[in-house]
Amino acid sequence: MDRFDVIVLGGGLLGSSVAMHLAQRGVGSIAVLDVDLGGRYSSSELNAGGVRATWRSAMNVALSLASIEFYEGVRDEVGFDQKGYLWMYDAARWPAAVEAMSWQNAHHGLGVRALTPDQIHDHCPLLDQLDGVAGATFSPRDGLLNPNLVKELYRARARAAAGAGIRFENYTYVVAVDPEPDQVVVRALKFQEFAPAGDQAIKSILCDAMPPEDAAAIKLTADVVVNCTGAWARRVAPLYGHVVPVRPVRRQIAIAHVRDVDLRPYGMFVDPSGVYFHRESTHILAGWADPAEPDAYRFSYDGEAWFEERIWPALAGRMSRCAQMRHRSGWSGLYEYTPDLCGVIGFAPGHGRVVEAFGFTGRGAMQSWAAGRAAAELVTSRRFETIDCTPLRPTRFAEGALVQESLLI
Repeated sequence: MDRFDVIVLGGGLLGSSVAMHLAQRGVGSIAVLDVDLGGRYSSSELNAGGVRATWRSAMNVALSLASIEFYEGVRDEVGFDQKGYLWMYDAARWPAAVEAMSWQNAHHGLGVRALTPDQIHDHCPLLDQLDGVAGATFSPRDGLLNPNLVKELYRARARAAAGAGIRFENYTYVVAVDPEPDQVVVRALKFQEFAPAGDQAIKSILCDAMPPEDAAAIKLTADVVVNCTGAWARRVAPLYGHVVPVRPVRRQIAIAHVRDVDLRPYGMFVDPSGVYFHRESTHILAGWADPAEPDAYRFSYDGEAWFEERIWPALAGRMSRCAQMRHRSGWSGLYEYTPDLCGVIGFAPGHGRVVEAFGFTGRGAMQSWAAGRAAAELVTSRRFETIDCTPLRPTRFAEGALVQESLLI
C-alpha cells in the first residue's frame, strides 16, 4: 500500500494544474492517477484550444483572465497565439452583446471593441458575406493555444517542484474511494497498455467501465483526494457517496481545406449559427454543438455527412471562397455539462478530505491554471486565497444558486 499526502484523480489539464500548484505549495508526496495520461480520449486533447476572458459572469472572467495572464508569460512554451475572438451576432442578440461588452470593459478592463459589418470585413476581408450579422465584438486578449503543451508544462513544473515526491500513474482505473476519519483509501486496477488489448482497453474503460480481466488490484491512501475526472466525474463521485449532475456530451470537430483561405493572421471566429472556427495550420478547424446530442460516452465522428450538413453551410455563408471547401478529417471528444454549464470547485458534501474540481466544459484550456490553483488552495489552506470560487461550490445545484452565464458556444 502506498501513502501520499494528496491523490489527484484525473491527469488532464485541470488535474495536471492541481498537481503543479500542490507541488509548488510544498506538498511533499502527490500521486496523479489516470486511465489515459497520454490523452487519446481526453477532453484536454480533443478540443479547439480557444482561450477567452470574455464571459458574462464575474466568476468565469476571473478564472479565465488569471489563466490568460499566466499564458502571456509562457506564450512560446504553450503556443499562445493571442489574436483575439471575433464573435458575430444577429440582430436579436446584438443588444445583449453590447451591454455585456460595456460591463466587461468597465469592470474587468478587457478592451473589447464593437465592430459594424463593414468593420468586420475590414478586420478580415475573407468575411465577405455578412447577411444577418448586426455586429461583432472583438476581444484582443483572447486567442488560441496548444492544450497538450499546456498540460505538459504543468506536469514538467510539478516534477521540477516535487522531484521524486510526485508520481503520474498511467493505466490506472479507480474502483473505490473511501474517506475515513484520518485518511482516504483509494482502490484501483492497474493494467498494461500493450497487454493484451492496448488502446482498446483504455476505450473499454472510458466508454463502458470495463477494465481488462488481468488488471492488478492496488491500494493507496492519502490525506486528501482531489477529483479532477471531468466528464467521468459522474462515475467517480458516487464512489465516495456524492451523486453529481455531470453529463458527458459528445462534441465534434471537422478539419477542412479551402484554396486561398488562410486564417493564420486571425484568432477564433464565432458565427451567429453557433459554428466556431479558426486556423489549423493552413486548414480550417470548425465545430458546432448539437443541442440534440444525447448523453453518452462515445467518440465516433460522423464524418463528411455531418460536415456538409452542419459546418459547410455556415462557413460558405460567411466566406464566398468556402463554396469550394473540402472536408479532410475530424474527431470527437467529450464536454462535461453541469446544470449551469460552469465548473465545480469545493469540498464534496460531507467530506473534508475530498475536493471536487470538474465540470469545466469547453474551458479547461482557458481556466485550468487558475482553477487548479484554487483547488490546491483548498487542499493546503482549506480556503480560497486568491480568487473566491465559492459560487462554484458543489452544493449550489441543490441550493438553486446556479452561476448565471449566457455567453456559451
